[in-house]
Amino acid sequence: MKITAADVIAIMREVGVDEEIIKKIKNDVPLMDQGLDSIDLPAMAAAMETKFKIDLSEIDAVKVKTIDDCVKFVNDRLQ
Repeated sequence: MKITAADVIAIMREVGVDEEIIKKIKNDVPLMDQGLDSIDLPAMAAAMETKFKIDLSEIDAVKVKTIDDCVKFVNDRLQ
């Protein structure tokens, strides 16, 4: 199983990220620079852990800054 940017965006919707932010999201720009806040990111991390059955430590979460980073991180753990 491999995930895509669309899967990460679906998680953003699930955790309640504002739709106006999601519409403008760029895959290679840090999420915090695009309007996500310190509540959105931990919620996304928890949702990814649950949905994809992976472990995303706080240290790993700091390294995952963009949607592209999220996709790579999850896909690396699913192999």
